[in-house]
Amino acid sequence: MPIQMILMTVMRFLHNLFTAVWLGGMLMMVIAVLPGIRKNPRVTESWPVIEGIQSRMKVTAWISMAGLAVTGLLLGRSSKNFTGLLNFGTSYMTALSIKHLLIVLMVILAFVRLSINKRIQSEKKPELQKASFGILLLNSLLGVVVLFLSSMI
Repeated sequence: MPIQMILMTVMRFLHNLFTAVWLGGMLMMVIAVLPGIRKNPRVTESWPVIEGIQSRMKVTAWISMAGLAVTGLLLGRSSKNFTGLLNFGTSYMTALSIKHLLIVLMVILAFVRLSINKRIQSEKKPELQKASFGILLLNSLLGVVVLFLSSMI
């Protein structure tokens, strides 16, 4: 097997792994962890538990985002179908450009959510917790759309 093929396989693998860690973590928080904590009668104050889990997951999420950026750039540069960022000239590039725009939106939402979560520590308002969950839910849904667009590419 040629070295270039091995390198591309490793890049795609890492890209898929970073995607699974980032989006999988968000989906598991929305589908299982947060509802499980909130519905557990033994958890009297849910936010400290949620905050502890999220602080551990935050590191892997940021590493995954950085890994996705690096591997995505390398994969894009090696693709003969890639014609430049935010180019809508072909169906491949349209799907890829929409995917990139959604990912930028997801990163922005992650920073907004991080800011809200810091405010929750001091203000402890239920509406802030709902906003944080809403952003996480929206980001998870956008992640599913990104996965769909990736499948089209």
